[in-house]
Amino acid sequence: MSRPVLSVVIPAFNAAGHIEERLGFLSSALDQLGLKSEIIVVDDGSADDSWRVVERLGFRSVRLGTNAGKFAAIKAGVREMRGECCIFTDSDIPYDPSVMEAMVELTLRQGFHLVVGDRTLPASENCGEASLGRRIATRGFRHAVRLLVTGELPDTQCGIKGFRGDVARLLFPLLQEDRFAGDVELLYVALKYNLAIRRVPVRLIHSASTTVRPFRDGLEMAAHIARLRGQYQRGAYESLQLRQMVADSFSPPAEPRPARIR
Repeated sequence: MSRPVLSVVIPAFNAAGHIEERLGFLSSALDQLGLKSEIIVVDDGSADDSWRVVERLGFRSVRLGTNAGKFAAIKAGVREMRGECCIFTDSDIPYDPSVMEAMVELTLRQGFHLVVGDRTLPASENCGEASLGRRIATRGFRHAVRLLVTGELPDTQCGIKGFRGDVARLLFPLLQEDRFAGDVELLYVALKYNLAIRRVPVRLIHSASTTVRPFRDGLEMAAHIARLRGQYQRGAYESLQLRQMVADSFSPPAEPRPARIR
């Protein structure tokens, strides 16, 4: 089987109510963009029939036996992907898929290792207003990132990120986090390896209910983030292969980088 240009990894948990319609939408959008792609759905121990729906539709599927967490599901999907570029996003496909074309261009043709959606960029669009509690929790979490990680990061929790395939295969096995703190850990490690990162605006087109519990999950993420520096100093993220790949890579002209994390 020929290698796809793009692998889209989608973690899914109790998504039977929307997964068929949203996968159909994504598949049609990728066809219109002319991207030779594969869609890999990782069922994160759902209690409903999410995995049966995915298999009936004929998409590639991975099934975890228990609810291991968003990033555990993403890591399982990355292990199975075959694409030259890898993108992960949420099962409700919240962002306009046209940004995936830009991510493929930036990673495969312009030399960026990592491309992240950023809802704070001026060109980003939001289809609705988050609840007051969610906005408060988001601001608190961003403050915790600045305080505990000691640096300015992009919009860490935006639910779409893209990678060169070879980068994803080396980067994801290093990650320790299985749940929502994985987004911050991923960016922390990427900055430590001096990966070329590009932020891109996103357009939110679909806003579904979320499994995130803003205050409880925010506190849990803050506790996990506080451990990142110690894990790095103990060598938890060391990869000679990734260091060599970065050293051999072409460095594209990049936008001003976030302050390096200590």
